[in-house]
Amino acid sequence: MAYKKYHRKYLDRKWNYKAISTIIDNREIIYYTLVDKGIKSSGVEIYGGRNYIVPSNANSYSRRYLLSNIPKKYKKVVQKLMIQHRKTKWSTKGYINLN
Repeated sequence: MAYKKYHRKYLDRKWNYKAISTIIDNREIIYYTLVDKGIKSSGVEIYGGRNYIVPSNANSYSRRYLLSNIPKKYKKVVQKLMIQHRKTKWSTKGYINLN
């Protein structure tokens, strides 16, 4: 499974977003953690549709889930993403915008 890492951090706004994603069945599945003004949260976003993976005139969509209500068919993938997220060495620099 191939992974993509996202990290955005803005010290002036006390905002730190860390995410790991992979593509399964023409859907990008992202597990993320976010610290916003000292409040921590985590969740899963699923992006899909023909337009999202390969640009076209077709529709695309996105859905956001809490860890407690992830669709069954994505639970194992999300577990692997969470493990990879924990293993990742995130940067400690002050300002980051890594896509």
